[in-house]
Amino acid sequence: MDRRRFFSMAAGAGVGVLLPLTVYRYMMRGMHTGYVNVHAYLNDGPEAALRAITPNDDFYLMSSHGEPAVDPEKWSLTIDGLVDHPLRFSYDEIRREPPYETPLTLECISNSVGGGLIGNAVWRGTRLCSLLERAGIKPQAKYAALYSAEGYSTGHTLERILHPENFLAWEMNGEPLSRRHGFPLRVILPGKYGMKMPKWLTRIEFVDHEFLGFWEWQGWSNSSERQLQAAIDDPRDRARVSGTNFVISGWAVANQAGVKKVEISTDDGASWNDAPIFSNPLPSQVWAFWKYVWINPPKGTHTITVRATDGNGKLQISSSSGEWPDGATGYHEVTVEVT
Repeated sequence: MDRRRFFSMAAGAGVGVLLPLTVYRYMMRGMHTGYVNVHAYLNDGPEAALRAITPNDDFYLMSSHGEPAVDPEKWSLTIDGLVDHPLRFSYDEIRREPPYETPLTLECISNSVGGGLIGNAVWRGTRLCSLLERAGIKPQAKYAALYSAEGYSTGHTLERILHPENFLAWEMNGEPLSRRHGFPLRVILPGKYGMKMPKWLTRIEFVDHEFLGFWEWQGWSNSSERQLQAAIDDPRDRARVSGTNFVISGWAVANQAGVKKVEISTDDGASWNDAPIFSNPLPSQVWAFWKYVWINPPKGTHTITVRATDGNGKLQISSSSGEWPDGATGYHEVTVEVT
C-alpha cells in the first residue's frame, strides 16, 4: 500500500486503522484555534508575541493512539538503556526538580501553510539536560527513543536530545497538563514539530542505532525540524478592504534559527517590501509578529503574499508542498478586494 496516500492511526483501544490522506487532513483541521488575531496586539509592542497566549481549551490537538487516563500515583518516568545510572521518577519526584518556565509556540507537522494547527503557551517543568547528565549517557549511545503511556513512540539523535533548551513540562498556562494535552508529563524540544514531543511520556531509552517511531514508520520525517514560514493573519482571504493606510499583519515561525526578516508583496510576487517585525522576543521559541502599512492601495483585486528569512539568512522555500513528509512549504497568500 502506498504510504503517501494512507496513514495508520489508532483508536483508544489500540486498534490500528488505515485512513486515506484526505480523511486524515480533514480530521486534523477540525481541531485548531482559528487564527492568531495579531491585529489585536499591534499596540503591545515588543512584548506582543508573548501576550498572545492560546487558551488551553483552544490549543490544537493531535493524538495518534487516543488520550489515556494516567493515574499519577502509578505513573513514572524511566531513563534507561545505554546509561551508567538508570533513573526512575514518580510524579511527585519529577515535580520537585528545579523548575523551568518559558513561553513556546508549538505547531503540528500536519499544519498547512498559514493554517491553524499552531498555538502559543507558557510551559513549566524542568530542564531535561540535567536529568540526562545525572543518568550518564554511555559513549556508544546514538539515539534516544521516547515512549508514551498510550503506545506512541518517536526518537531523537543524541545531539538533539542534549540541547540545553529541551525540557519536560508538567504545566501549561499555569495549570497542570490536562489529559488531552499529555498529563502528567510531556517533552518539549524547541524548533521541532509537535510529533517529536510525546505527551504522556513514560520512558527515555538510549540506544546505539537510529530509532523510528510511530509516525516515522508511516513515512513522516524523522527529523521534523519546523519549516520556516510566514502567514498573513489580517486581512483574511477574500476580504473587502478600504482606506488610504491599511495595516496588514501576521506571524512567522522557524526552527531554532529563528525569524530575522519578513517581506510582503501586494502584486502577486512581482515586487517585495520589508514588513517590519514588531515583536520577536524569543526567536528560537516563540512566533514573531509583523505588520505592513499598505499606503494608498489601488482599487481592485489584489493577491497579497508573504515570505520570511531565518536567522541564518535562509529564505523561506517558495515551492508549495503538502504536509507529508517534512511539513508544508510555500508562500502564504490571500486575495483581497480594495473598494
